[in-house]
Amino acid sequence: MKRFTSILTTLLITALPVGTTVAETPDVQPLLDRGQFGEAKAVLLGHLEQQPGDHDARLALGVTTFLDGIEEFAQTTYSYGVRNFGEDFGMMMPLLAVPVRRNPDPQPVSADDVVAMLERFEEALAEVDDILAPIGDEAAQMPLRIGTVHMDLNGDGELADDEGLWRFYDALTGRQRRWQQPDENDPGVQAKAENFVLGLDTADAYWLRGYCQVMSGVVDVVLAYDGTELFNRTAHLFFEKPETPYPWLLENVQDEYGGFDQMLFLDLIAALHLINQPLRDAERMPAAHAHFMQVIEFSRLSWNSILAETDNQNEWVPGPDQTGAIGINLTQEQIDSWLSFLDEAEAILEGETLLPFWRGTNEKRGINVQKVFTEPTTLDLILWVQGTAAHPYLEEGKLTDPGFWRKLNNDFGRNFPGFAFWIN
Repeated sequence: MKRFTSILTTLLITALPVGTTVAETPDVQPLLDRGQFGEAKAVLLGHLEQQPGDHDARLALGVTTFLDGIEEFAQTTYSYGVRNFGEDFGMMMPLLAVPVRRNPDPQPVSADDVVAMLERFEEALAEVDDILAPIGDEAAQMPLRIGTVHMDLNGDGELADDEGLWRFYDALTGRQRRWQQPDENDPGVQAKAENFVLGLDTADAYWLRGYCQVMSGVVDVVLAYDGTELFNRTAHLFFEKPETPYPWLLENVQDEYGGFDQMLFLDLIAALHLINQPLRDAERMPAAHAHFMQVIEFSRLSWNSILAETDNQNEWVPGPDQTGAIGINLTQEQIDSWLSFLDEAEAILEGETLLPFWRGTNEKRGINVQKVFTEPTTLDLILWVQGTAAHPYLEEGKLTDPGFWRKLNNDFGRNFPGFAFWIN
């Protein structure tokens, strides 16, 4: 296949009119290092207008658009004043591992503002998928020095040291877990990060598309339900200036919690009670299901590409005969287990295999997960734990085997969730 592609490319080039040149893929790394994602996107888009078949540029555009979307989400979250609970940084953005710095002068935020923020983020994720889709199984490469990339996480137009993704590298390679503190035992970590290169390729294009689908699915589940009451009564735990009918809740909020705090305990109880939410947009649940099914498909395609590779160049997710750029390798047994997991997850999402139900004596009774998405009802966490909320989805049939999941976890060193987060 690679030989055929090479021959075809040669024929196309020789067929060009005399004097026509094929422009090289733009190197946007310097722009990424300066956090100029918009400028990098413009350069790549202009190039793709002239060379639409340059999949290297398309991969670079997809990665750049993804980074741009993360930055915009971080800036919006910062503007709303995420609480930090005593740290220099606020909460880590779910699924992104990017910190949100504390804002000394945040703007007010409402439940509708949070919804709009999530909707914009999902649109950015969809844009990434649209950009990468034309690559398919075609060859694409992008060397990325992730450690030198900067993001303007607080939107002040300046790039601070703690906004460099070399800190992401530091956490990624296991040297330390906290983004905001330099590693005192390894003062040269920043220099190491600047020389760290990820050799992204076709498999990683599928990987990134799958990652976008994961996050889009999560966003759809969140937005399917009306969390207004949860926000109105507990948003003071997460934001500095939430607009709610209960402004007095802000009067005794602490930035640090030591030991038992009665008010915090009461707020957490209220939060659990308030995860009893009516549907706001029921169509988002089937959409979330479709996203999660796409995750499985993209993961299979990614692994098909990885296993067909013959190179070994700074691999983000390595095959069994490759070396991982972050120092973690995968065995063939682990890859086989992952592919088995994809089959099992697909069967569960399609309702062919049921999740075991934890009440009663019928050992064949289980939950049809597909119907949870296709026939959604009010989300009541307490009743789900108690069991009665699962009643509309109970069936008799084949149940997923707990032994399968134990073996899966053991195959990944009893850290399957961590590996799943990485290899997607």
